[in-house]
Amino acid sequence: MDQPNSGGLGMRSRGVARLGAGAALCLALSGLAGCAPTPDATPRPPAPASAAPSPRPSVPEVPTVDASLGNVPVATTIAPARIRLDRLGIDMTVTAEGLDSRGAMALPPNAADAGWYRFSPGLLAQQGATVIAAHIDSSHDGIGPFSRLKDAAVGDQILLDGEDGSTAAYTVSEIRQVGKIDAPMAEVFDQSGAPRLSLVTCGGVFNSATGHYVDNVIVTAIPAPRA
Repeated sequence: MDQPNSGGLGMRSRGVARLGAGAALCLALSGLAGCAPTPDATPRPPAPASAAPSPRPSVPEVPTVDASLGNVPVATTIAPARIRLDRLGIDMTVTAEGLDSRGAMALPPNAADAGWYRFSPGLLAQQGATVIAAHIDSSHDGIGPFSRLKDAAVGDQILLDGEDGSTAAYTVSEIRQVGKIDAPMAEVFDQSGAPRLSLVTCGGVFNSATGHYVDNVIVTAIPAPRA
């Protein structure tokens, strides 16, 4: 993807030495930030005062329980720490990443490492897409393992190791290479629906004029049946 030191999901390794801060991102995540509706600035008239207080409604009897946080079950998110796709020789450390200053997914600077979008589900989640992305290459460490994603095949097994020592297995169900303008990022980052794994990197032709690849490679995998 554009040069990692510029904060994007790719690179400009073909003879471009300057790392521009304006390099475009491979994943267009503007929908994840700045999308809250603008508050209505129109002042509203005050509600008319009541002539007499309304009668208090009767309160139904409810069970008395301890409502402390210690009694509320909280779903545990298991962060991925390593991803493996043995057939393609992919074995990468995974680090948790959030959003950069432009509201797009941040990535590790090295193409040898992958980033897990920490606002997406973790291992063994019951729904939604666990998103892992990486640069396709880098000016200082060359071609990255995710450059091989385009060669994935339906049925390939992907293993995710969690930071707690657990391992989750996934089976590749779909491989797509699409132009960045048409890339279905809302689907890739969807946190609803069946649990799945979304892997993303750049691909296609490298445009030396813009310093970016023209496509996204997207691999979708579903949880493998547990033995």
